[in-house]
Amino acid sequence: MSDTDMPSARPNRPNRLNRLNRRGFLGAAAVAGLLGTLPTPAAARTTAATAVSTESGQVTGVQGGLRGVTVYKGIPYAATTAGTNRWRPPQPAPAWDGVRAADSWGPACPQPVTGIPGDRLPEFGEDCLNLNIWTAATGSADSRPVLVWLYGGDRALWSGQEIYNGSLLAAKGVVVVTPDHRVGPLGGLAHPELTAESAYGGSGNWGILDVVAALGWVRRNIAAFGGDPDRVTLAGWAGGASIVHILLASRQARGLYHRALLSSGVRYTKDPALAAGPGRYRTLSAAEAGGTDFAARLGAPDLAGLRALDADDIVSTADAAADFGHVLDGHVLPDTYTAVLKACAETDVPVLTGVCKDANGASPDLKLTLGAFQAYARSEFGPLGLADTFLDLYPADSDAAAAQQYSAYARDEERVSAFLWAAQFKDTAADSSSVHTYFWTRVPPGYDDTNPVIGTAATGAFEGSDVYYLLGHLYNTDRPWTSGDYDTADTTASYVARFAATGDPNGGSLTTWPALATDTPQTMELGGNPGTVAVADSDAKLAFLKTYLESQPTEF
Repeated sequence: MSDTDMPSARPNRPNRLNRLNRRGFLGAAAVAGLLGTLPTPAAARTTAATAVSTESGQVTGVQGGLRGVTVYKGIPYAATTAGTNRWRPPQPAPAWDGVRAADSWGPACPQPVTGIPGDRLPEFGEDCLNLNIWTAATGSADSRPVLVWLYGGDRALWSGQEIYNGSLLAAKGVVVVTPDHRVGPLGGLAHPELTAESAYGGSGNWGILDVVAALGWVRRNIAAFGGDPDRVTLAGWAGGASIVHILLASRQARGLYHRALLSSGVRYTKDPALAAGPGRYRTLSAAEAGGTDFAARLGAPDLAGLRALDADDIVSTADAAADFGHVLDGHVLPDTYTAVLKACAETDVPVLTGVCKDANGASPDLKLTLGAFQAYARSEFGPLGLADTFLDLYPADSDAAAAQQYSAYARDEERVSAFLWAAQFKDTAADSSSVHTYFWTRVPPGYDDTNPVIGTAATGAFEGSDVYYLLGHLYNTDRPWTSGDYDTADTTASYVARFAATGDPNGGSLTTWPALATDTPQTMELGGNPGTVAVADSDAKLAFLKTYLESQPTEF
């Protein structure tokens, strides 16, 4: 496809395997200039070296980047996934004697690494079911809200290591947990022999079961770090958000979390873009067939042969995430995206979710000819008799105007799709918990040399650009942040901290963020001066997009 061809109306995926800088947190001297603008806890643990007891043994942490924050790195929440544990539900973590220094990141789960310079690679290994905790609590009696953050990477790569720094949210009173989970073929392989040996007659959702195990660990242990096990927010972006969505549908994590935050994670159940996101499910039989073919490509005649292979050989043979999407196994994933909503079977918890301005094919740098734009209108909307309506609502008479109007359409469609999903959730949830939606518009400056998943090859307010600010981890990156960015991060992270604490992002001096009302098509614009905006630029555009989406033949 040339740069003048019509882009697909699908989420904008940056090059996630581009560059990675392994530097850790900036030291205290480097962040000293920030401390005047960031809230700090009134008190902190006596020292980061104070031992904390977990079910497996005692751990000590290290200074967490901001005053009063301690980070505990690489704590095992389950056993190694190597050998006979490969493609099994996570097994209990081994105990240790004495005090374990939780001062270094655990290995990332094995994954494709093509394109990352060799000196920038994290450590990889199958003993990867570890988590990291940031806390500014003074002790176990503090009972602070907890946020469990799941990384993106389209279920095929990455980890919860130093990229996702929880220091700012910890300084705002939240205990932040970033677990690693299996990805790619090691996290998603289904196979008839795996199904036969499982206790529930299914296979393939190993990475999601890892997250459930991590949530169980949090439930049993987080109080020792000052967290409240009855106020846990399950959060993530992109691939991580799709796991949050799966666990909203699943019964496996019921009672282990109490709010949900999804960045770039929800769409209307008829939105075609679901085929590349949370709606990308496979039946168990189809997944098993794919797993059998994959084993043949590896030259493994049976499950024993697969488990004997080197993990690097397995992940290097995989065709990214497309081979290993979520599996409708009736256990982890009981039914489709739509069926769970219609059956009112989703976990009814407060939800905060949003989309970014320059996702779904929109871009400030989009190259598009007028002819390609008009051809897209005819092919996409012509069969519905809506091509002329589309061209009237998004008029263009030049290549430049065509690019601008396509981006305007993509932004409207993204907001409308998220609003329609939220309305579905509200209409079908048994007790109708609140939903707060947002539209992210701030453009991060420069590019981030520390993060191969977000921002290295994307422009504008790209998908994932909100994550920096939601977590407030600007100082852990290479972007040339300004005072305005720090102010925006402080405000955005304050909304997240309020949501984690109460299930409502509002409070204090924050601009009021209205909960979604199904008869009021609006959302909260974040990234500059917060305030409500319509979900489409006009009522006519909203009506057009609702008609278009509701006319789609497939419900995911």
